[in-house]
Amino acid sequence: MFPNPIRRAAELAGRRPNVVGVLGTLLATGVLAVSLLTLIAARETAIRHAHETSRNVAAVLSSNISRTVESSDQSLQTLMAELDKPAVLQMNAEVRHELLFSHTAASRYVTGMGVTDRRGQLLDGCCSDTHHWDFSDRDYFRVHRESAKVGLYISAIYRARSRAGVEAMALSRRLDNPDGSFKGVVLVAIDVAYFRHLLDGLDVGPRGITAIVRTDGTLVARNPYLPPGFAPNFSKSPNFPRMVNEESGFFTARASTDGVLRLYTFRRVPGTPLIAVVAPALGDVLASWKTLSWIVGVSASALSIAFCAVVWLLAFALRDRALAEDRLRALSRTDALTGLHNRRALDEVLESEWDRLQRNDSCLSVLFVDADHFKQYNDKHGHAEGDKALKHLAACITQCVRRRGDCAARYGGEEFLIVLPDTNAANALLIAESIRQTLEDSWHAQHEAGTAGVHPFTVSIGCATGRRMHPSTLDELTKAADLALYEAKRAGRNRVGSAGADMQAEATQGA
Repeated sequence: MFPNPIRRAAELAGRRPNVVGVLGTLLATGVLAVSLLTLIAARETAIRHAHETSRNVAAVLSSNISRTVESSDQSLQTLMAELDKPAVLQMNAEVRHELLFSHTAASRYVTGMGVTDRRGQLLDGCCSDTHHWDFSDRDYFRVHRESAKVGLYISAIYRARSRAGVEAMALSRRLDNPDGSFKGVVLVAIDVAYFRHLLDGLDVGPRGITAIVRTDGTLVARNPYLPPGFAPNFSKSPNFPRMVNEESGFFTARASTDGVLRLYTFRRVPGTPLIAVVAPALGDVLASWKTLSWIVGVSASALSIAFCAVVWLLAFALRDRALAEDRLRALSRTDALTGLHNRRALDEVLESEWDRLQRNDSCLSVLFVDADHFKQYNDKHGHAEGDKALKHLAACITQCVRRRGDCAARYGGEEFLIVLPDTNAANALLIAESIRQTLEDSWHAQHEAGTAGVHPFTVSIGCATGRRMHPSTLDELTKAADLALYEAKRAGRNRVGSAGADMQAEATQGA
């Protein structure tokens, strides 16, 4: 004999044959919809994975550049310290040049290092101890000459006079005379080829790009390489302010250079005006997803047509029935006003946790939460505002009671009870105080935000903690928490009370 849903479906199909066709059409539509949602989720996953990968690549780029900048800055500071030593200044010029600048010649990309006087004339450097180029027109020289508080400055890209026009960037610091006046500049030059070398080893897809950009919008390096005449200034891009004002981020935009839609991930290099950008093309990221879309789409269409309409009728019926039962079960255990557990659910949790406590050597804490002067609050503001206040209190409790095994329930009226398994007395007091403080702070914030005339809404809380065989019954434990609550109210309200040994004994006698 068929179960009832199948029998009803069979009888319905027998009375109306076209029902099978209609159900088959609905089934096909449903399966295709599920397939579509799956593909959308897969697309989002592919994009998220691409973003995570790009974020890691940008972090590595930023870290490498930051280490190079730090190393170069240390070289600058070492050079400044050496120049301040009288013994170094008294050396023979050739010996001093060899001491200060010989190590820079061994660097592949950190290829320039020098010292200028206050007029911008090169006094000495790694490239030559005899040439005295004039660097007074460089932006780094002007910046340090005009201000003594710049610290480490990273210049715009320039063509090096000392090295046949090689593109480079200068890291510089100011030199001061003993009286604080401008003495000159020490600088280290990093070839732009260094940044291109960092980008050359990165593969972000056939049409993806990686780039290093300055905060003024100029392009420092790009892979694939873009000739200077074709390199745009990105300062006018609508998304560029985000890259300047945020440490890192992610956005999708169409490139102005080639019109390709890309997923841009950027990260600022700490302490520099440089931004690392990783941007795979959206089409490359979704290439495998498109293949999957064809396979899933065709397969889902074929299978949806082949399925038996009667079987799916049963599936939908069972699904609807299960959902309805879940909703009814949830409603039967939920307080309609606050959304917390109701008394029925609370009793089940209390009994279950008490039984579990008797089987192990843990502890069980119970908190009684009661709204202070709630009757007066209702009388003054009305029951509608009172309901809002209780909802707000429930939200504060939910915010503070977040472990999976914890249970917060409305005990009745303005009283709430919280069950905290595996929670000792000290931690129970901390949770109780956090509930009280959260409610007080949020209520004050609302009052300051313009809810003038609203009577302060506070709670008193009683805490009690039990262990196996102490107290001997669940009623004694809840009674002790109740007594602690009333002790808190007698002490002035808006506070937390804890059940001590005397109160536990009193609860035992009362029980």
